[in-house]
Amino acid sequence: MSEARPVFVVLDGIDGCGKTTQARLLAKALSTRRGREAVHLREPGSTPLGERIRELVLSREFEIASASETLLFAAARRALLDQRVAPALASGSDVVCERFHASTFAYQSVAGNLDEAKVLDLLHTWAGKPAPDLTVILDLEPRAALARRKTPGDRIEDRGLAFQEAVAMGYRRYAKLDPLARLVDADAAEELVAERVLACLETLFAKGVSRG
Repeated sequence: MSEARPVFVVLDGIDGCGKTTQARLLAKALSTRRGREAVHLREPGSTPLGERIRELVLSREFEIASASETLLFAAARRALLDQRVAPALASGSDVVCERFHASTFAYQSVAGNLDEAKVLDLLHTWAGKPAPDLTVILDLEPRAALARRKTPGDRIEDRGLAFQEAVAMGYRRYAKLDPLARLVDADAAEELVAERVLACLETLFAKGVSRG
């Protein structure tokens, strides 16, 4: 992969692992290194439809089953790919996105007790292109992540520590299934974690992997 080609990188992990901070730092580092502004997105969100779906799935107004959550997230992701990711890449901009397929796999499939193969097939069929060049999963023990969170939880965070432990296990499983996923220890100062994330990106550049 030529370093000049725009890249699509995902930062993922359990609630409280530091995704937003690390995505911001990565986008800034990419912008500085490449001399062009990287696009920082969040998922679900970053489109009108995605933001509405985000409000819906995180609100305590409804109890939403894992299967319905999966379909909603897939719809939001399809809109994100069509409206933000694909145009950004086509214009030459790098993309850094908070959450993607690993999140749905961990929360809705593993922790939500849905069939793994069916969830992955749905995501790859309806929200598979453009695919991330790299997924960095910030690995942090749920108790440590809980201690980091300073704001009241949303409907999904309210499911408790046992649920978050299942989510963490789901992320670790996803890292073994996806050859373009990397597990990074997030139990460190944000500067050190940022260095670990950048090291994953350096490996991506060095390998010359092309987007499928």
